[in-house]
Amino acid sequence: MMSGLDRIIEKINADSLASCREIADQAQKKAQDIAEDATAHAEKAYSDIIADAEKKAQSILNMSEANISGIARRAELSAKVEAVDAAIEAAYDYFAALEKLAVRNACKGEGELKLSKADLDRVPSGFIERINAELKDGSVKLAAQGADIENGFILVYGDIEINCTFRALINEQKDTIREKVCGVIF
Repeated sequence: MMSGLDRIIEKINADSLASCREIADQAQKKAQDIAEDATAHAEKAYSDIIADAEKKAQSILNMSEANISGIARRAELSAKVEAVDAAIEAAYDYFAALEKLAVRNACKGEGELKLSKADLDRVPSGFIERINAELKDGSVKLAAQGADIENGFILVYGDIEINCTFRALINEQKDTIREKVCGVIF
């Protein structure tokens, strides 16, 4: 037979569990909304840049025949490079990309993952758990303090820091990407 105190405790526990579930559901929805917004923004930015590049290219094609060949090539190449650079900057599902990036760059042993201050405030639930589930020879924990970076993260293993900010990764691959684009264009 339950006493009045037991019923009150049971009610508090049930209310607390329901509140926790609701907060977790809201956080998951918000993370999904952020990811969808980032994808939509990237697609729109890419389409706008391509449309603008096509308008610029058409305008140049209407110029004199003597200058058209060289001018059109330079403008089209410039516009396409801008489009590729903008697409690279904008087209990613942010936290899912961070998870994959962390798994790909993790080392053996226990590391610490330092997010930006802004990202630390909005990290989705299960983020570190999903990363650790993919790691075979190590694990990472989320740093309590945000790093002074714009995006991405820094992995720390003792004295070793692995810079996985998007700016660093893109700069590392920029020449390779441009070579591939030039191979397609020309």
